[in-house]
Amino acid sequence: MSAIGKVVRRSLPLRAAGFVAFLFCFTRELVLANIAVAKSVLFQPVAALAPDFITYPLDGLSDFEIVMLSHCITLTPGTTSVEVSEDKKTLLVHALDARDPQGVCDGIKKSLEAPLLAWTR
Repeated sequence: MSAIGKVVRRSLPLRAAGFVAFLFCFTRELVLANIAVAKSVLFQPVAALAPDFITYPLDGLSDFEIVMLSHCITLTPGTTSVEVSEDKKTLLVHALDARDPQGVCDGIKKSLEAPLLAWTR
């Protein structure tokens, strides 16, 4: 059960395919983030970096999904999950480049959360 209501679970083969897709998406993000951080560190002046904290919404995610998402965020270079709010509605994330906080949140939602939900739901 989620906060929104009963979650309809997909069949095991579809969830297994979702897991494979999640692994592929996470690996892709891991590689791309490593390249982006390397470019930032090697070619951008320190003053051009804009590190900051961002609040990421955890709309209706289960405890397992929150843990998996926060670990994926932390394992991806350039971002670190810092704290889950007590009501489990937001995640505090530190980003190396937070000039566009909404863009960072949209990127996490598209590249990490969506594949995670394809696996877990």
